[in-house]
Amino acid sequence: MEQMISGEDLIMVDRNELFESLKTWILQLPGVTQAAHRFGGTEFQVEGLEFMHHHGPSFLDIRLSKNDQATALKSGTALLHRFASQAGWVSFRIEKPEDLEAAKKLIRLAYENARTSMEAHRARTK
Repeated sequence: MEQMISGEDLIMVDRNELFESLKTWILQLPGVTQAAHRFGGTEFQVEGLEFMHHHGPSFLDIRLSKNDQATALKSGTALLHRFASQAGWVSFRIEKPEDLEAAKKLIRLAYENARTSMEAHRARTK
C-alpha cells in the first residue's frame, strides 16, 4: 500500500531540515546553550541571556540591539515582533534554503550583542 505525500508535507520536512541545520550552526557558537522557552519551543542563550527563540521550524524571534533592529526592519530583512519590539525583538520566517544566510546574519548580530552585554555585566559585578 503506497502512502501519498502532499506538497505541504514536503515543505514541512524541508523546513524541519532547514531548522535543524540552523540549530546545529547556532549551537556551535561559543558559549551557546539551549533551554525550553517559557512560551514553548526552544530558546538559545549565551551565558544565560536569551538572544533568540523559535516557534516551530520556520518562525524565529531574535533580539537585536535597537540600532540593528532599525536597520533590519528598514531593509525588510526582518519583521516587527508582535509583542516585544520595544526591547529590540524582531521576527524572521524561514521559507526556503536561501533564507538561512539572512537568518544567520541576524542571529550572529543578536549573539554578539548578548555576549557583549554579558561581558559588560560581568565587568560591573567584579
